[in-house]
Amino acid sequence: MKAVAAGAALLLLLVSVFVAAASSILTASGTPGSVACALPSGTASSTEGTPVAAPAFTGIASTAVAMDSEQQTHAALIVQLAMERSLPARAAVIAVATALQESQLRNLRYGHLDSLGLFQQRPSQGWGTPERILNPRYATATFYDRLVKVRRWEQLPLTRAAQAVQRSARPDAYAPWEPLAQRLVDALTGSCVSLIPGGQVAAVIAYAHAQLGKPYLWGAEGPAAFDCSGLTMRAYQAAGITIPRVAADQWRHGPPIPSGQEQPGDLAFFNMQADSPGHVGLVLGGGQMIHAPNRRSVVRIDTYHRGDLIGFTRPLLRFVKAAG
Repeated sequence: MKAVAAGAALLLLLVSVFVAAASSILTASGTPGSVACALPSGTASSTEGTPVAAPAFTGIASTAVAMDSEQQTHAALIVQLAMERSLPARAAVIAVATALQESQLRNLRYGHLDSLGLFQQRPSQGWGTPERILNPRYATATFYDRLVKVRRWEQLPLTRAAQAVQRSARPDAYAPWEPLAQRLVDALTGSCVSLIPGGQVAAVIAYAHAQLGKPYLWGAEGPAAFDCSGLTMRAYQAAGITIPRVAADQWRHGPPIPSGQEQPGDLAFFNMQADSPGHVGLVLGGGQMIHAPNRRSVVRIDTYHRGDLIGFTRPLLRFVKAAG
């Protein structure tokens, strides 16, 4: 019962966050490679309790998307279940985009042939009974069950990942919903992430966020405990990016970023020892980072504005150059 209550509380929190942030998120400009901050500190909205109108994004065929309470709740549920399963935020983006295309984030009791629910899943195709498919939590969980079985799903374009699960007659129809899905997930996870193909920054931050509260252990790389560089290494691995293991090598891996130009997903380094730093954290934005401080603490969120700050690096730049 405690688990059920906690899940309900998290869902209510996510819905409230969505309502508070949706107006600024859905009207913010954003292009691939730019950074869109979903929840700037002090965000307030006059749209609370009312549907939120989102202008059309480039590439979206429809004119405008009105997010009412039903759609907000379903978007929040999709993100919540990804968080509960410690999935990268990319999983939630794929699921939200799929649900936007299939049902406009509504729990439909009708569809093509015997398709039903948020994802228009078909009882005749082995998705479950109509009663179960019409349970949004079951429908979402089943979508994730199949998604994570797709080989290298994190690196696939959204259309291919969604199609591998849904087997739609129109797989390309999922693509136009990706920018909107990305922004909704950003808002609901409270992250400030780069809008880049594959959502690598979102995946890095989502992995690190899922480790909050786990103990520090020198030399540990998870899943039960971490040291500082073990956490950052594993977070990048969750996004399909390889970086060195220890803080000193991560510092040299670079490339360096001038102070004041740091972005979410960058690495922040501290405590210069001889010719290399002794500590590293993952930048969240707004002056905050996730890190594994020391054996007297746990993985947590702290400010990176402190006296022993050395500087920042952006491993993603190295990854993009190598991939390009």
